[in-house]
Amino acid sequence: MASGDPAASGIALGNPLDPRAAEYLKEQTRLARLQVDNMIEQNAFELSHLRWRRFNDQMRGALQIMVVAIGFAIVIGLVAAVWNASQADGVVVEAFSVPPTFAQNGIGGDIVADDLMNKITAIRDFADENSLAQSRHVRQDREGDIKVEIPETGISLAQAWRYLRQWFGSERPLTGNIRMLDGGRIALTVMLDSRTFTFTGAAGELDALEQKAAEHLFAAFEPSNYVLYLYNKGRVAEAYAQAGRNALLAPTDFERGFAYSLWANATGGATGDVALAFARARMSVAFAPQFSGGHMEMMNDAIRLGHDEEAVRQSAFMIGNLRREDEAPSFRVRGFTYALDSAHYKHAELLGDFGKQAGFCNVFCGPATEKLRLAQSAARLHDIAASRDFLSQAQAVGTSQDLRAPQARYFLAAATDDWSAAIGAAHDYAVALAADDPQAPRRVAITTATFVDPLLAIAQAHAGDFAAAWGTIKATPLDCYQCLRARAVVAALQGDRKQAGIWFARAVAAAPSIPFAYADYGEMLLRHGDFDGAIAQFDLAHRKGPRFADPLELWGEALIAKNRSDLAAKKFAEAARYAPNWGRLHLKWGEALLWSGDKPGAAKQFAIASSLFLTPAEAAQLARVRHG
Repeated sequence: MASGDPAASGIALGNPLDPRAAEYLKEQTRLARLQVDNMIEQNAFELSHLRWRRFNDQMRGALQIMVVAIGFAIVIGLVAAVWNASQADGVVVEAFSVPPTFAQNGIGGDIVADDLMNKITAIRDFADENSLAQSRHVRQDREGDIKVEIPETGISLAQAWRYLRQWFGSERPLTGNIRMLDGGRIALTVMLDSRTFTFTGAAGELDALEQKAAEHLFAAFEPSNYVLYLYNKGRVAEAYAQAGRNALLAPTDFERGFAYSLWANATGGATGDVALAFARARMSVAFAPQFSGGHMEMMNDAIRLGHDEEAVRQSAFMIGNLRREDEAPSFRVRGFTYALDSAHYKHAELLGDFGKQAGFCNVFCGPATEKLRLAQSAARLHDIAASRDFLSQAQAVGTSQDLRAPQARYFLAAATDDWSAAIGAAHDYAVALAADDPQAPRRVAITTATFVDPLLAIAQAHAGDFAAAWGTIKATPLDCYQCLRARAVVAALQGDRKQAGIWFARAVAAAPSIPFAYADYGEMLLRHGDFDGAIAQFDLAHRKGPRFADPLELWGEALIAKNRSDLAAKKFAEAARYAPNWGRLHLKWGEALLWSGDKPGAAKQFAIASSLFLTPAEAAQLARVRHG
């Protein structure tokens, strides 16, 4: 039998333990319990310690993240401050030095600086109202009032910010003083960059001296907008002289392009010499081909001269090639928007896209002007009801000084065959042009010859007064597209087909990209029974002005005359995409469908025609075909 632990055997057999063994077991049990309790306490302590270490690690990590974030924020702040400082531009008017007597009378250096700043600001605001370029800002230096010091540097926050703007920006300090002279006179001296201006007068003339100083200073830092300030103040000769100086003194090609554009504009206004203005605009484009102002001046002067083909070229170039980011910063917002809208408007008008033309109204386009433009576009789309409605709205907001009112009335009268009213509107248009540009009678004369006289001659010819029509048109220039076209139309209406053909050919040669002469020539051939010749001209007109409805409608009439009403209906449908409210178009479309055997389709078009404007002759024709 194997031997074992006697104590264990005794316990197993139920024998009483040796007292010493029992005591030993009791001590061992208590020791084990103490060890367990100690382990539990140690475990709790270790767990608490580990938790604290984890929290401590988290806090150190968070602190490091905060330090990195603060450092990053400081870097971002410094970068932002430097960037903002680099954008600082304009003029800062600092406090002037004044005699003690002025200070005693309450006219301290800060008061003089404030007065000068206010006068410059008033000049700037007036110029900006009449300019496409935005002037620099002018502000008074009040940072000396801020005394928050940067520790251990000895400079204030304001001084630090000023230094940043000086280092990285383009702000220019304006300083000055007032000195007493003999006889109670004073001298006001202002200094900007390296230029110094001094103005003298009586002590009581300080306000007038400040105004002179403000104008000279504005001319120094905003020479272009100073031209517009002078011009719109009625000081036309001064404006013209300043524009010329700006162009001759501009330091870079781009600045020369900008200055020549303004010089071209001032040339037309001051001298009325549109040809010279156009030549200077061309120089602007040569110096700065990416600047929209030069192209816009070329476009506008080309139109005044009657050189419509050049206007088409310039407007197309502006639309397809110029970018806002290439503009001068001062011209990038209002100026570029105005120039591009003008290009779209003129390009659409010259190509007969009157629906698109109606969608452009530039930054200077007020409520009355907008309604008058819409009235004109609607009339040229043969939408008589809309044109009359827009004219009524324009009259409600006031059009007494707007030359577009008689222009719109002319096209409305022409669209309704009211040629007597068209003659009256043309005469009113000439009067309005003279009133709109009173300072440049020479330019008014040129514009009247190229804008008004062709319209008047056509109206007189339609009214049957051919002697008056030839008298009106004979003095107009022979390099003017609308003038050549008007000669052709007058001859065509008079029945002189040969002479009309000669003038139409000259008009087409002068402006091969413009559709109107082709369409007019085709209409003459149509009325004389040359249907194939007419269709060839309508096809050319459509190629030049694909959204011009008139040649498509006339093309349809020529196809009806050739007994091809099936093809005519397609031309009318295409024309209706661009002039959907043209009564005659729907009348002829109905005729084409009727002759093609589509009576329901014809009835639909006749119903539409009856709801739109028709001349008395067209209304009688509608009655015949509906009941015939």
